[in-house]
Amino acid sequence: MEGVVVVRTGGEIGIKSKPVRRAYENLVLKTIRGLLKDEGIPFSDIWRTAGRIYIHTEESERVARRVARVFGVSSTSPGVALKADLETIVQAGTEAARKTLGSGTFAVKCRRTGSHPYSSVQVAALLGESILGLGKDLKVDLTNPQQVISVEIRDELAIIYARSIRGPDGFPVGAQEMLLGIVDETADSVLASWCMMKRGAQLKALVLENREGLTNSTFVNLRILAGWMPRNRIRAIVVPLNKRDADRLRPLQLQLAVHAARSKGIGGVVSGLQPSLKTIRKIMPPQVCVFFPLIAMDDGLLERWSEMVGIDLSISARYDKKILLDQDFADADLERILSASKEITVRANRSSPRP
Repeated sequence: MEGVVVVRTGGEIGIKSKPVRRAYENLVLKTIRGLLKDEGIPFSDIWRTAGRIYIHTEESERVARRVARVFGVSSTSPGVALKADLETIVQAGTEAARKTLGSGTFAVKCRRTGSHPYSSVQVAALLGESILGLGKDLKVDLTNPQQVISVEIRDELAIIYARSIRGPDGFPVGAQEMLLGIVDETADSVLASWCMMKRGAQLKALVLENREGLTNSTFVNLRILAGWMPRNRIRAIVVPLNKRDADRLRPLQLQLAVHAARSKGIGGVVSGLQPSLKTIRKIMPPQVCVFFPLIAMDDGLLERWSEMVGIDLSISARYDKKILLDQDFADADLERILSASKEITVRANRSSPRP
């Protein structure tokens, strides 16, 4: 038996047309292959079928956890791969149940593709009977089981797994055009950029620094976002501010991002602010789209996504919802401030940026 990871790319990708779905799944496959190589995680084979990607690796747990942080992936499951022989499947499935199942209810679920001398129902029945013979305090519940042993059979290959790790779903980064995300010390700025990355946007960050440099919390937030990028790194435009400019931070921050996006040919700006629709109509520039993805997000969803991203909202800085954004800055002032900016690369696994 060899370790294997089942990667599901269904969810939102699954409702696209066949050509778009194929293109998105191939982009997810390319992203996974690249990150495994970048992080030095060994694998012997990786391939795609409709709605699934399979990875042969002896580090199935590690791979499943890492790939579950790739946009376009709805879930991953670490398991074992073996010959699609009925006796072998029952033996391996029983051993997997011995290691993973606790007391309570369970079910065996089998998916099968190809021609075999047995049916999916036979596999589930024989394996379930064998698991009951383990002597554990287990009962079969096919409607609402507490635990599941899953078997996927594809021609001569069988895969057995007992759990799934939730992924972010959405679309792979790079499926949509580049956006400029405003990132600072707040959780809101990270979550807003993460939301647009989830829609497939390639992201570049814009950050402001004081005379002491980037604040530690801002740099940590950049590293969090870098961990969700295909190569574990993010490019950031760093804009130094003097004390006078820093006193007008939030409206200046937004207008600098719009000006930078326009000058660099980036199609849109992402902000974690939640202004009113009246304010948006007043400040929205005609040349650049500005996205405020947190405006319509309820607290429950915000908390669930924060947990997935790796942010504790109870201790994180947040934006004041009463921020005034209608202060106007002359293009010449914005150009002056941006003229001192520089670009850096921030990596998820490094404690300092590349100059």
